Amino acid sequence: MTWRGWQVLVACLIAAVVSAVSSMAYANRVARESERRWCGIVVAQDDAYRQQPPITAAGRNIAEALAGLRRDFGCPAP
Repeated sequence: MTWRGWQVLVACLIAAVVSAVSSMAYANRVARESERRWCGIVVAQDDAYRQQPPITAAGRNIAEALAGLRRDFGCPAP
């Protein structure tokens, strides 16, 4: 392969790496924003369950799941 061929090959590899990294960074940012959009409803429901704790087992499971979502999404703490 000629010197020009190697230059083209390296340029293509660099472009592919830059494209992959920027795509992953963009996807991660969009995913975080999407999770933050759910914070309003998750916080409202979690606060309601904290003010008046559920009596049934199903209610306790839901309250635990909402508290977990609140932590996972990074929503404001109670």
